[in-house]
Amino acid sequence: MRINKYIAKTGFASRRKSEEYIKNGKVFVNGNKLEDLSYQVKEEDEVKIDGKILKIQKNFYYKLNKPIGYISSNYDPHNEKDLNKLLNIDERFFCAGRLDKDSHGLMIITNDGKITNKIIHPSKKIDKIYIVKVDKKLTAYQEKNFMDGLKLSQKEITSDAKISLIDKEKITYKVTIHQGYNRQIRRMFEYFKIKVIDLKRIKIGQICLDDLKDGDYKKLSKKEVEYLESL
Repeated sequence: MRINKYIAKTGFASRRKSEEYIKNGKVFVNGNKLEDLSYQVKEEDEVKIDGKILKIQKNFYYKLNKPIGYISSNYDPHNEKDLNKLLNIDERFFCAGRLDKDSHGLMIITNDGKITNKIIHPSKKIDKIYIVKVDKKLTAYQEKNFMDGLKLSQKEITSDAKISLIDKEKITYKVTIHQGYNRQIRRMFEYFKIKVIDLKRIKIGQICLDDLKDGDYKKLSKKEVEYLESL
């Protein structure tokens, strides 16, 4: 396995960052400084960076109920509420399916880059379901436009959305989308001058939030992991 890929798989750094470590003379293999970016790591090799032995991690998969106020990042020096404050995970991880700071609900947390890319790649068209409370109802005509597609910007055109009113008194909708534009659902309602009061994601593909409380997380079941691997 190529050295930059090996380092990335240990969770220490990305492939690009790994190459920087090599160029800066910080990577050692079997006690010798490594300079060859194309070096193929062998099973018996000991790889170190800054004195730390690197070993490939076993993949992990969690579902998290992200609370409002937390950003979808594992580290942000400018924000006190990143995901590291919620998760007792020492290893590098990815957020498969981000939520903005003002939204809450289901996120998938993993160190598996391939699975993350499968979940977020537009070609997979994975449905994501949200419960959305707003300040006023859409008209029947607006609902049709909502589902048919909206032009949010020159390069952002929505498609194949589904929407149904599930609580008339509280004006709450169930919304399904497969795209992942920045703050997409909020902007879709804003298109009709309707404000989103609360936005909660409850499902990504076949992965459900279930009864997880705010801030709680748990390992995905074997069946859920098999579903992700099948994507």
